[in-house]
Amino acid sequence: MAMIPAMKIDPGRIRLVTFDLYDTLIELEPKRWERLSAVLTARGITHDPAILKANDMVAEDYWTEINAIRPIRERDEDVQDEIRVEYIRRWLHASGVVVDDASAAEIRHAYRAEYETHARRSIPGMVDGYRVFPDVNRTMRRLREADVLCAVVSNADDDVTEFCTRLQFAHEMDLIVTSALVGYEKPDVRTFQAALEPFDISGLEALHVGDQPRSDVAGALATGMRAALIDRYRRHRQENHSVPIFHTLDELVDEVLAVNEVAGVTA
Repeated sequence: MAMIPAMKIDPGRIRLVTFDLYDTLIELEPKRWERLSAVLTARGITHDPAILKANDMVAEDYWTEINAIRPIRERDEDVQDEIRVEYIRRWLHASGVVVDDASAAEIRHAYRAEYETHARRSIPGMVDGYRVFPDVNRTMRRLREADVLCAVVSNADDDVTEFCTRLQFAHEMDLIVTSALVGYEKPDVRTFQAALEPFDISGLEALHVGDQPRSDVAGALATGMRAALIDRYRRHRQENHSVPIFHTLDELVDEVLAVNEVAGVTA
């Protein structure tokens, strides 16, 4: 099979790079599919961990679609529970694990309990079960040294500023935007505009980077920004996407600086 050539970021000066938070700057440890695999193994349910990893994206797409219609945090608790169970059921079904509604609810409960167990542990470098990817701080510094602004744009139920501070990278950001405070969830363009307007920067001068095609990429493009997909776990194929894919922030920043150099911008 012929190799698909890597896509490049469209030309033109980039004054601002905005970043998704989860699975872009930080990650759960253990990862979502590892946690679900542990729950299934404890119940003797046959499954393939590699397939769970691949189909985690099915569950995430479902969450994005439902959240875009109306933020899940604003719904009644019983409806939130139904959505969370359906999230697990769709993930399992896509992975070849067929369970009834009662079993899906039990698995969801155990999955959540497994998360809370890890979140309560005191581990150096971890905050509430999350860790920062090792390339984050150094790449933010490279951008700032090149006079490129940096911002977080995150879908979250609460202001993530204090969370980012505890994870020790908030100081590298010029702005942190949380959907709960803006009032709209990605892919709504108003969430992205909340990062552009404080700097008086147009979408044409900005790039958004995230791991979710349906919220990060679709929303950024609709806002008039350039977009790139960060694929930390190597689950995407370039031929399936209209924007460039990067596996690390080092690769991404190399490309941003190259684009700016062509545009006549020097650090």
